[in-house]
Amino acid sequence: MSNASRIPGGPALKALRQMNVLLVQSNPADSLLTTEAFKAAGLREGLQCVSDGEDALLYMLRKGRFAYVPIPDMVFLDLSQPRVSGLAVLKAIKSRPELMHIPVVVAAGSDNPKFVRAVYALNGNCFIRKPGELEEFVRCIETCYAFWSRVVTLAPPRKALSRPPRKKRSNPQTLAPRPSAVS
Repeated sequence: MSNASRIPGGPALKALRQMNVLLVQSNPADSLLTTEAFKAAGLREGLQCVSDGEDALLYMLRKGRFAYVPIPDMVFLDLSQPRVSGLAVLKAIKSRPELMHIPVVVAAGSDNPKFVRAVYALNGNCFIRKPGELEEFVRCIETCYAFWSRVVTLAPPRKALSRPPRKKRSNPQTLAPRPSAVS
């Protein structure tokens, strides 16, 4: 059972799978704290951070300086974002067929029912109220990462929508009538 761990008296659990996670966090201190919590949870590499909603959209759409980044396996999105709101980022991700399979975990400092309903209405995968205590926050991130990397079977990415094949251009010389043999 090399690929699983066992809790005494409990079922075997799958080993943590390394994931590519996009962290969208505008507060530098929270970004550092969340990054360290993911590392403590077992994420060794694959954590990318952007500091606002606009960069999150560019990252997810692989535009500009993010043209060659890997598509994340999960997005950890702080709801409070400058320039483009967290709800707008969530809506953009969940409305694109090539991205909608990616779990989006939304975190906020408040569990205001208005925002919780809005997240789920936009097909957010879960809403987490950020705990105020450091130890609780780290435990929350550890639990979140364990759930998405060990318990859940993620959907494979959709292949990019293919364009219809371009029509072959004809060589004008082959379409021109051949001169008939004149005797």
